[in-house]
Amino acid sequence: MRKMIIRPLAVGLLTLALLPSCNKFLDIQSKGTLLEDVQFSTIRGYEDAMYGVYGSMAEQGLYGGVLTAGFLENISQTIGNVNSVSMNYHVNRYRYTNPQVRDQIDAIWSAQYQVISYVNNILANAQKSALSGHVLQLARGEAYGLRAFLHFDVARIFAADYRRAKAAGTLKTTRGIPYSYDFNLQNKHLYNLEDTYKNILADLDQAEALLSGDETIRGGDLTVATYETNRIVHFNKYAVYATKARVYNAMGETAKAIEYAQKVIAHSVDFGLADRSAFANVTRFPADRELVFGLYAPKFLDWISTTYLSTGGAGNVDQGRLLRALNELYTPLGGGASIDNRQVAYFRQIDSYTQFIRLLPDRDLLRSIATSSKGIMLIRLPEMYYILAEASYPTDPAAAVEALNKIRDSRGLAPLTTANFSNQAAFDKELMREYIRETPGEGLSFHAIKHFFLAFPSLTGESVTPTEEMFTLPWPQLELTYGNH
Repeated sequence: MRKMIIRPLAVGLLTLALLPSCNKFLDIQSKGTLLEDVQFSTIRGYEDAMYGVYGSMAEQGLYGGVLTAGFLENISQTIGNVNSVSMNYHVNRYRYTNPQVRDQIDAIWSAQYQVISYVNNILANAQKSALSGHVLQLARGEAYGLRAFLHFDVARIFAADYRRAKAAGTLKTTRGIPYSYDFNLQNKHLYNLEDTYKNILADLDQAEALLSGDETIRGGDLTVATYETNRIVHFNKYAVYATKARVYNAMGETAKAIEYAQKVIAHSVDFGLADRSAFANVTRFPADRELVFGLYAPKFLDWISTTYLSTGGAGNVDQGRLLRALNELYTPLGGGASIDNRQVAYFRQIDSYTQFIRLLPDRDLLRSIATSSKGIMLIRLPEMYYILAEASYPTDPAAAVEALNKIRDSRGLAPLTTANFSNQAAFDKELMREYIRETPGEGLSFHAIKHFFLAFPSLTGESVTPTEEMFTLPWPQLELTYGNH
């Protein structure tokens, strides 16, 4: 039985082969060159190519840092730095013209489209392949799903908010993003915002059809899993459902958002919220029964350790919100004696600064954490309850509050009632704060603030009013100058 853990060579070769100047997917064969048609002549070749995609996504420049526990969390003020020498000091102040900050933003764009090009090459070869079978069908489904997932994140970061553009009647005239269908980094066709989302949903529809029988989601050790088992680290069927729930919710399509969020929630064989007494089991990967999709990433916690657990005090390490800001954020709505388990599980006061400990509470744990428990959380079950709650409120406030209470109960809080909310705006305010409380280190606070567009607490506790310029990042200048716009 072949094991996932033996793929690092393929991933490394993939990275070398996929430089922008190279037209071949891999360039190694018997210590010479393995041409593209050889790479994709076997099912194992497709497996290795997909593992290469996942490995590329897990790099620090994308979901292994910048898009989860790094850059985006600095924009949302979840994490920051008080030392003006640090790049994150300028990110916290939205100085996107700062050379370091601008380079980081440009790098996100380039790296995301490079991974998309890898996915496109897999799809192009699969389309013309004479091979068949369940694994190839899974790989194709994952590839379509990942192309949508990756483009959706580009849109959420670099394009305008869909609902606000729709309300303004400007969906057809608002700039979307380039949508890439080819294995190259040449200029892509730029779509308006409406068509960008249509393209994302079209790819998700393809993925949903191909992954219709994908049910072996959890179970077993990741390091000995085959391609068809323990698919929590693959873009599985329920990751497709969850991403559709995200996309439809971003579009304001409440009925569809509810439908797809419920598809994930209802799959109780694999997913379920932790009991409040077992919350410690779900704060980080593999987040027992709460993780819908993540990435196997053995190096991720080393980066977390260096970034957040280094000694030296305030200004020498990235830190969480000041204690007074955290106390205000985690004070339960409605009062009472309940205590939010998340604050002490996610943050620790160290002298004059707040240490972010959610993903790794102690550097010494690096030696004892099993390899199969080292990874990145990209979609978790609580988000499906938040989407269900938001989408339900306009027509059924009681159902919306019930969905929110599922998370509150799991995190140690007393239930709320509809009397706690005077209208949708009040409910949305609490939902946005829930995203901020629940998801530090996942990058979701950025997306939640951009979506709800309500004031949020800064690193030091002051209220920050979001603007479009803060949460729609500038495009690379080369793209603006030479792209097909």
